[in-house]
Amino acid sequence: MDYMDENFYYTPRKCPDCGEMMVYKGLGEFVCEQCNRKEYDDYGKVRNYIDEHKGANASEVEAATGVSQRAIRKLLKEERIAVANDSKAFLKCELCGADILTGRYCAKCAKQVRMMAEKPVRHNTNISGFGMKAGDDDGAIRFKRTK
Repeated sequence: MDYMDENFYYTPRKCPDCGEMMVYKGLGEFVCEQCNRKEYDDYGKVRNYIDEHKGANASEVEAATGVSQRAIRKLLKEERIAVANDSKAFLKCELCGADILTGRYCAKCAKQVRMMAEKPVRHNTNISGFGMKAGDDDGAIRFKRTK
């Protein structure tokens, strides 16, 4: 198995049958153009299992697909999959702690996070004490060592 270190997801790169490169076809599906074998990345495995087994919890999905619960939580936080509406388990908003089905924030906190991200950063232009004083442009050394 090929693992991408930056996101912890299994992504098939070479066909296990013929060794040719796998081509991404969408929704987590990869196909070998040489022998037409289909393989799925972690997202594809989880998505297919959830489609067939509505309301499955993370431990059931892990047992059936081999995808770690850590990777499943990451898919939930990235809003690629969601907890079922009738589920007893929920994610918690990282800011206020409200129950959510997918992502990192509830709708209210997500709006606040977006507003904070869009707010322009103000830089203080009234900084003094660095460089030369106004009118002091003779280029002389400001500090001298004394021995």
